[in-house]
Amino acid sequence: MLASNAYAATTRYEAESAPATCGGAVASTHAGYSGGGFCDTTNAVGSAVEFTVDMRAAGAVTLGIRYANGSTANRPADLSVNGTVVQAGFVFEATGAWTTWTTRTHTVQLDAGANTIRFAATTAVGLANLDYLDVATTGDPTEPPGRPPECTGSSPIRCHFAVSPGNYTVTAWIGDRASAGNTSMSVEARRWILAPVATAAGTISRHVFTINVRQPEGQPTGQGGSGTSGLDVSFAGSMPKLSGLTVAPASNPLAVYLAGDSTVCDQPIAPYTGWGQILPSRLSAGAVIANYGDSGEGSGSFLSNSALFPTMRPLITSNDLVLIQFGHNDKSTGASAFRTNLTTMINQVRARGGVAVLVTPPVRRLFDGNQLNSTALHVNGVGVNLPAEMRALGSSLSVPVIDLTAKSEQLVESLGPAGSARLFLRAAVDGVADNTHFSEYGAEEMAGLVVQGIRERNLPLADYLR
Repeated sequence: MLASNAYAATTRYEAESAPATCGGAVASTHAGYSGGGFCDTTNAVGSAVEFTVDMRAAGAVTLGIRYANGSTANRPADLSVNGTVVQAGFVFEATGAWTTWTTRTHTVQLDAGANTIRFAATTAVGLANLDYLDVATTGDPTEPPGRPPECTGSSPIRCHFAVSPGNYTVTAWIGDRASAGNTSMSVEARRWILAPVATAAGTISRHVFTINVRQPEGQPTGQGGSGTSGLDVSFAGSMPKLSGLTVAPASNPLAVYLAGDSTVCDQPIAPYTGWGQILPSRLSAGAVIANYGDSGEGSGSFLSNSALFPTMRPLITSNDLVLIQFGHNDKSTGASAFRTNLTTMINQVRARGGVAVLVTPPVRRLFDGNQLNSTALHVNGVGVNLPAEMRALGSSLSVPVIDLTAKSEQLVESLGPAGSARLFLRAAVDGVADNTHFSEYGAEEMAGLVVQGIRERNLPLADYLR
């Protein structure tokens, strides 16, 4: 939250692409980087990475340079701004491994207009591997552009933008100079973006997100309704306050595609909630969730339905992630067919340059005493232990596995038969009793377990988690 006399904004500049210049090779050999790779500079004195940063007005900014140094020695550099060294001996300390990334910050003064920020090696071993530069600026409160005409109402505030399918950068100025507020934000078919933000009178906070727009906006086959074309943004909470909202095409975000069933999908109709529609609320700008989960789908039907994998596959580009979760509806699928279906998806994702990730299915709430039974743990009707098949396949094909079955089993059993009920749908609260599908609370918990797995596997998306 930011005081009314200033707001903060952060712009990211990837080291491997313009407006940055890499004095070496753009590489992708060490996992955990953002964007399309990182800059591996030449091992020489003077080898450098230079960023061009545009400023609307002169002022102080905080630079955050993300790097990895897997050597045993520090790698010093001169930090220059517009040709003048502002920090000699800027040290990139050893991080322990080339896949261990960290960020150093430094405050500098920049001019209005274009600025050059340069890191130049001062020893013969060159620089550390540089991933990106974040530039955090502080601006004038007059910047919020005001509520656009596309927005109507006061509680909730509903906005509709007539845009084509694709990925968009959405910037929201939340708060009001005259009165206090409490504002949450969602988009499209009940996708969570921002939990309620409390703002004091005179306080405006700026929030930036990357949003995927598709049609239908909920489930790809239109179950529960197709919604409206374009982008829908809603602001709710006890006292929603909006001082500005802009929408612009996003430039090459890290796309994360979700392939799954009703426990994953964007559920248009409450109280049903998939963990995939909560996941966007855990991401910062620059990464986007494209949820192709669909109710009732198994591994075979997802492959064959033209609205699902055949539609999603051509959209995948280099380094995009594809999280694949099936099992709930593979009730009679044999082990060989299940492995074949998943292998087909993995191979086709890889053929597009994407990174496949297997996610074992979350448990059902079916207890024998205080322990979940085999049906809850996805041993199907023909005796196939589906999560075990996914773990084995991941190992054999070198595919990361997020074991959501094991994580959710631990959570549900720790809560017990009674305490775990609130994760799922309850007749007294939700109007329906269901031990497979999640309440909003349950979906939020499952999304948290997926986030935990993303961090544990050190997937590229980990850099964008918040």
